Amino acid sequence: MDASEVAALGALLDREAAAGNALLAGLESERSALSGFDVAALEAATRDKERLAGDFDRLDAERREYLARFGYGPSRADMNNLIRAVEDPRYSEAARRAGPIATRWRRIVALIERCRDDNQRNGLIVGLQSRRATQTLNVLRTGRPDELTYGRGQMPGLAAAAARALGRV
Repeated sequence: MDASEVAALGALLDREAAAGNALLAGLESERSALSGFDVAALEAATRDKERLAGDFDRLDAERREYLARFGYGPSRADMNNLIRAVEDPRYSEAARRAGPIATRWRRIVALIERCRDDNQRNGLIVGLQSRRATQTLNVLRTGRPDELTYGRGQMPGLAAAAARALGRV
């Protein structure tokens, strides 16, 4: 790998980092929309997040293809091996000092971890909101938040309501 190829990899890593930062911003917008209970904002933020995640994935695939052209696999360990080959034979992820490629790679790894964490946090918010909605529906159907509205092959809340209605007739 010559100097121009290393420079091209550096430029690709810069584009990937920019896409990762944009995805982080998209995840934050999604979290704000989730917290604000604004359906239109949530739909827009979700569409934007999906587009940004696609951009990030395309650049990641481009990086993996670039590495493959030089005989490296797609994994984090393979990227570290490439860094050892082109920048610092003693490179490790724990090293305090890093060259330009390693610095960019570390930034991307950190962005991937933050995106994963933020996406999981947003998923937890969705799960909590879904649980609250289910409990509210259960209260409306059965009078109890913990009783299932729908069961396996049955609807206990509906059956109980029907039995109460029949008893009143």
